[in-house]
Amino acid sequence: MIEKLRLWLLAELNSRVLSDPPFSSYAEVAERFAKELQSVSLPQGLHEEVKSQVMSTVLTIMELRLRKIVWELSRGRVPTNVTAEEDRLIRPLAKIKQAGPQAKRAQDYVVVQFLTRHPAIVTEDFIQVGPFDKGDLAKLPLRDAKDLEERGVARRFFADKI
Repeated sequence: MIEKLRLWLLAELNSRVLSDPPFSSYAEVAERFAKELQSVSLPQGLHEEVKSQVMSTVLTIMELRLRKIVWELSRGRVPTNVTAEEDRLIRPLAKIKQAGPQAKRAQDYVVVQFLTRHPAIVTEDFIQVGPFDKGDLAKLPLRDAKDLEERGVARRFFADKI
């Protein structure tokens, strides 16, 4: 068991992505370790040292894996190869991600041509674009394009007018 933990730790240390865990959960690790420790007679001092080393190894594995999970989630991906505890941790976050607004459809965007110089703007999608010179083209959400048209800053650009 200790060798399995050592190999798992090495796999996590040497990979940027989550390695395939040899145990289904951290609870399984604890139960198997407790059973194996009871079946072996060790001096008390060595017994405590082995427990301390296994605890340190498992904590390091957990820390490495949680960092990788957070990295995956920050990239918009749902991690795979997770333990039961990790799955319970990320399942609510995956639900939140799925419940969010769907990606904008292409028809919600239009191309505008700027009629005057204009500073950078933040679109309704919270994306900063610009600054713009006279004649520049930009693909913007329809609502932002309408606002610029109403202010006389830009007009919708239609390719058939070329």
